[in-house]
Amino acid sequence: MDKKSTEKKPKTIFGTTEKSNFILNMKSSTLEKLVGAALVLCIIIPQIGNFVISAVQGSSALLGAFLYLTGFTCILFFIIVMLKKEQSFKENKVYFAIIFMAVWAFAAYYGVVVRTSGMSEDEGSELANTAMLGELGRYEGLLALFAYFGIFLLATTLTKEKNIRIIMDTIVGVGIVQGIIAVLQHIPELDFLTEYADLPTSALANVMLSSGLTDSPIVYGSFLTIVTGIAFTGAIYEENIIRARIYGASTVLFFLTGLFTSSIVPLIGIGAVFIAETVIVIVRKRKGEVKLEGNAVGSPLGRYCVITAAMAVVFILVLIFQGIYIRDKSIAFYDVYYRLFITRGYSPVNTQSLYEIGFERSIIFIKEHPILGIGPDCFAKYQNMDEDLIVCALDKSYNEYLYIAVTRGIPSLLAYIVFVAAVIKNCFGGMKAFFTDSARWYRPALLAAITAYLVQGFFSISSITTAPLFWLLCGIACAKKITPEKKL
Repeated sequence: MDKKSTEKKPKTIFGTTEKSNFILNMKSSTLEKLVGAALVLCIIIPQIGNFVISAVQGSSALLGAFLYLTGFTCILFFIIVMLKKEQSFKENKVYFAIIFMAVWAFAAYYGVVVRTSGMSEDEGSELANTAMLGELGRYEGLLALFAYFGIFLLATTLTKEKNIRIIMDTIVGVGIVQGIIAVLQHIPELDFLTEYADLPTSALANVMLSSGLTDSPIVYGSFLTIVTGIAFTGAIYEENIIRARIYGASTVLFFLTGLFTSSIVPLIGIGAVFIAETVIVIVRKRKGEVKLEGNAVGSPLGRYCVITAAMAVVFILVLIFQGIYIRDKSIAFYDVYYRLFITRGYSPVNTQSLYEIGFERSIIFIKEHPILGIGPDCFAKYQNMDEDLIVCALDKSYNEYLYIAVTRGIPSLLAYIVFVAAVIKNCFGGMKAFFTDSARWYRPALLAAITAYLVQGFFSISSITTAPLFWLLCGIACAKKITPEKKL
């Protein structure tokens, strides 16, 4: 027998040339570094893009472009990981929920395409494009959903705690940058990147609401929920005193800027984080005291009390000198009608709350299209085509769960609930490692940030400026092969 025919052939992708060998035969450690770098870029690139867009008034279409760039890069890397057999569907059954949601999202999009056959060419084309790319300024159509799923999938392949810590530091760092911008946005004399200086929907001028780089004070509240969940936990349990102090100061900063939004979302989201942290501190203390660097705050309970006291002082000072306002309805309609021009009619005499309007109109469309929904990001389009709904139309339900059912159908919502249940189960499952070693505080950080985000989701919206962080954290929570760092 020919000796050459018996030699083991190197792996190639889909039987292609050996030029693909560098991918399939690269070391696992090299692939892990690439995966970690890709996920960090998923956090950084959109933030840089958002800043450039805000600073130079660039096209908002770049918001979607940055998400697609990072999200589909993640899908590519995930495929490479699967081809190398580093992960499998058998080991991580949550993949099936993601596949179902992706298939159903495509089916919802295709349902839109089918329904456009009875419309004019311009109207049908606009509706189909919206389902694919999303509304102008929102860009949360089918492509954005696939990008979210890609970010989640790649995050599940992480294996090194070092990379997870880098991701946590990056998220908090991005939060600090946005927090500083949010403070500057709130100062009238500066007029620094402020999109919400006035609220014509309530005839209010010079309110200077903070929105960071998220494009909306309400969405900024969702962003603050995530970064506070990480920063608060890290401030309590991080062994490095410098990092712990930075995390603690950033937690107070996030809470402060949340009060500058005039939205209920950061109050609910950060409030949920606070409750989660309280429970975690109590349970962890019962499992055994943790000694940390420092004097008066040399214990998790001490750090928790200091941060809580600082947040209380901030709340009292803001209440005295500025006041605490809830203006979500005015913000939402200013955003969708005056700023983005997505809807066509607004009535200031409407006495319904924002959530009543969102709920009422969501139920109408859920009853009409319960299986496939009306199509990704098509909520405003269908109201604009209805004379009875065109006034006070919204582009979102301001309830993420209702919105999924409206735009992608009840089966998609059920799959999302199954997905969320799996993520939460994994979060609680990871707490055992934290109780054994408090240095692995990223475990309770994931639990606090994800659960708080899910709570505030009843009053907020999904946005491409914030949702990728949520899907990234969910992916880390569902990673099955994380190995602890070696300690010297």
